[in-house]
Amino acid sequence: MKKLFIATVMSLFFYGSIYSQETIEETEEETIEEVSEMSIKRKNAIGFSLGTGLGIDYSRVWKPNKLYVTAGFNALVFSINNIEQEISGENLLVDTELDFKNFEMKISYHPFSNAFKLVGGVGFFASSNTNVKTTFKDNIVFGEVEFNTDDSGSLDIDVNWFSVAPYLGLGFGRAVPNKRWGFAADLGTYFSSSPNITLDATGIIEQSKNQEALLNESFESFKFIPYATLRVSYSF
Repeated sequence: MKKLFIATVMSLFFYGSIYSQETIEETEEETIEEVSEMSIKRKNAIGFSLGTGLGIDYSRVWKPNKLYVTAGFNALVFSINNIEQEISGENLLVDTELDFKNFEMKISYHPFSNAFKLVGGVGFFASSNTNVKTTFKDNIVFGEVEFNTDDSGSLDIDVNWFSVAPYLGLGFGRAVPNKRWGFAADLGTYFSSSPNITLDATGIIEQSKNQEALLNESFESFKFIPYATLRVSYSF
């Protein structure tokens, strides 16, 4: 009787262990399925980026963990005035302005189905301008003649790139994260044509206008507009 009791208890313990293990496995499978279903359901994301400008974008899953499509807008607008520089013994004041605004369409491809990605696309620049204006800080003396800062004149250089530029880059992070929030980093460049440079000079340096052609030739190889950004996104 005692042996029968022990055998019954051991049988219950054995089958109970099997049942518990099966229950745990089923629960784990259900959890994985729920996470996968949630990831699949989240096909859209809004992103905000900071780097070479401020940006906002909308992304959508094309193929889960492989392909994503993004449409966005970026802007880099700022100016720095009265930067003091000394050239050939003369004290100068330099004002610099940057104005870059562009709409973009990009496709992100994850070759290994992880966070690493290759990115290609095109940017449509509403503005892509850099302006540098230089004036003399102090009066200029030539021989016995002294020119005040107004008469000395100024040198104004304006740089503009073409409005449409393809983009190539790489990075880490999905455009539409599997979780609710996601982070990403991108590094790449827009491939533009050579910039168009205009030069305007007034006052005693007015003859510097003749250097415009040489300036364009010197900047002929500047066909790249770099892009680097950190991005936070919210999927839904």
